Amino acid sequence: MASIQLREGSKFSEEILYKHVADYLPTYARPHFVRIQDAIGTTGTFKYKKVQLREEGFNPAVIRDTLYFLDDKAKTYIPLTEDIYNSICNNSLKL
Repeated sequence: MASIQLREGSKFSEEILYKHVADYLPTYARPHFVRIQDAIGTTGTFKYKKVQLREEGFNPAVIRDTLYFLDDKAKTYIPLTEDIYNSICNNSLKL
């Protein structure tokens, strides 16, 4: 999973991110999930707070942030829905 904070006034483009990831990363290194956050928390020593993100996982019922899922067939990132989440958990959708 990748967690992204957009610059003010920027808009997230699923197609552009997919193209960039496909061009520069091997298949095994591509993030299957992308989380768009308003702010990424840091500690007093400016390290990113990852424990809470790890505990929340990628369940759209738990996370309030926008989540996207890598869809190689459509060659884009698509919004992660409850149906997609359940398909992944039931192993009917392979990553």
